[in-house]
Amino acid sequence: MKKSTLTQTILITSGVVLLLAGIQCYLNGWEEEAFRVIIRWTARTSALLFALAFGASGFQYFFKNKLSNWLLAYRAHVGLAFGTVHTFHLISLLWLQYALHPVFTLAKTSSLLGGGLAYLFMYLMMLTTFPRFKNTLSPRNWKLLHTIGGYWIWLIFFRSYFKNVFFRDQAYFLFALFSVVLIIRLARLFVEKGKR
Repeated sequence: MKKSTLTQTILITSGVVLLLAGIQCYLNGWEEEAFRVIIRWTARTSALLFALAFGASGFQYFFKNKLSNWLLAYRAHVGLAFGTVHTFHLISLLWLQYALHPVFTLAKTSSLLGGGLAYLFMYLMMLTTFPRFKNTLSPRNWKLLHTIGGYWIWLIFFRSYFKNVFFRDQAYFLFALFSVVLIIRLARLFVEKGKR
């Protein structure tokens, strides 16, 4: 299978999201509930894509199969797809805020700051996935950005799904996936440290 370019990944992902969102709005109108559906599925889809990208090296380290090989080879593309879908999630939230319901106005300041920082990391990580911008950073700084950013985004997602599981009795799969991804990443660090 030939790899698409990084830009093509963003364009194809955007096209798919716009098509699905357009169908949703066409069938249900430009109403609050239609946008809440879009917000939910863009959140869950982007969470899944992020978890796969974040856990790719760990999956490959412990399992080494065709799926883990593919995931590692296409990790940059999966990461960009995550960022693209999550951007549409943000756009839907902004539309809800300014046209239908004050979702940000009602949110806690700590949640807005934490989520805002996650978006900042996400966009910096997306930008430095492209070689032109990646080459402006030293390998150490690039790794530092993607490691700190990755763990911060993981924390924001995990906190959200933790609350969903324990207070709303939902999102069990994503909560379990994010837990497994962290365990695998930490296990790899311990194993590699033990080999030194």
